[in-house]
Amino acid sequence: MIDIVLCASGSDEVRIVHDLAQDRSRRARVVRRCADLAETLAVSAAGIGDVVLIDVSVRGLGREPLATMMREVAVVGLRSEDAPEQTTLGLRRVLPAGSSIEEILTAISAAVTSDVEDATAWVQEPTDAAPEPRGRLVAVWGPTGAPGRSTIAMNLAAEAALAGRETVLVDADTYGPSQSQMLGVLDETPGLVAACRAHDRDTLDEDALESLLPLAQPRLHLLSGIGVPARWAEVRRTSMDGVWQALSRRGGLTVADVGAVLEEDEELSYDTAAPQRNAATISALENADAVLAVVGADPVSITRLLRDHSRLEDLGVHELHVVVNRVGSPVPADRVRELVGSRLPASSLHVLPDDPVACRTAAWDGALLAESAPRSPLRKGLRELSRSPVLLGPGESAPGTAEASAPGDAARSG
Repeated sequence: MIDIVLCASGSDEVRIVHDLAQDRSRRARVVRRCADLAETLAVSAAGIGDVVLIDVSVRGLGREPLATMMREVAVVGLRSEDAPEQTTLGLRRVLPAGSSIEEILTAISAAVTSDVEDATAWVQEPTDAAPEPRGRLVAVWGPTGAPGRSTIAMNLAAEAALAGRETVLVDADTYGPSQSQMLGVLDETPGLVAACRAHDRDTLDEDALESLLPLAQPRLHLLSGIGVPARWAEVRRTSMDGVWQALSRRGGLTVADVGAVLEEDEELSYDTAAPQRNAATISALENADAVLAVVGADPVSITRLLRDHSRLEDLGVHELHVVVNRVGSPVPADRVRELVGSRLPASSLHVLPDDPVACRTAAWDGALLAESAPRSPLRKGLRELSRSPVLLGPGESAPGTAEASAPGDAARSG
């Protein structure tokens, strides 16, 4: 006898339960009817049932909950014809919700008898070999204390776009998302949440990704942040990994503005899989081709970077480039270089001048430094940094350096 845990919509649920109850000689029975995903996860974790029969349009269902369920039981999906997203979530066995009871029992029997031996019953990626990644991901990180991560990430991405490179700026800071406001984008939508949800539902194809990347200026696309910081739980590690892979397949340069905190201590508070507040940051650092560590030119900020260096190594960060921001009187740039360089092994070390007037002007105008202060020392330093191997990658030459005039507000889209 096969024990079924059922999570389906009203009419389908009633029909399946009724048809199974009509003939007691059948080889399966429903042992639990679940109202939502949370109850289904709890029941499967408790070891109740041999197989979960679930509507793939159930609210919250995605790759991560499926992976959790399939560690305990087999899973068969039901898909309604009028479902808003025609996805299988990577499940090998998905039936139309209107399938006959015999068709459902056949799929259930196959799932229960073969899933233990069949490692490909559920796969996160298409069975065909994915194309090799073509893009470069640069994560702009820095210790706590507002050393200027977001400003540098935005303007580096803009300088790369001005130099002729297709660039995507991703606001992956789950504590203080700000890129949309800094760029003056009025119609802000939580693009990162939508991208994660699409990946989780197995619908993040090329067209879906492009729809989430509006142009902020020519060749510069923006994947906006989570909007309200309270939505951080909607950005999970596996989903973020999928978003970075999708952006890499798209090609070009991706610059990710990430939060400062690197802790992973959720397991200390939960005995089940819990969402991680710092999942976006950790995923970006683990997937990045290079990490740009932004640190303020003061003893507190530099000390924080030195203390976080071992944690960065634990996350697999091998190409670390350090940018010391806001360098100025009374400590000269050469002394700052010597201080940081002697204590921290890094692939490169850069210093940027303190330029508060240019930064404040850009912030109030919702503009790039290339627009509001094109001849400022800070803008010149960022332009040079954008043409270095940090953004270009080893062995890659910069695009044509002939620069058009700074884009106007008319080039922006919301």
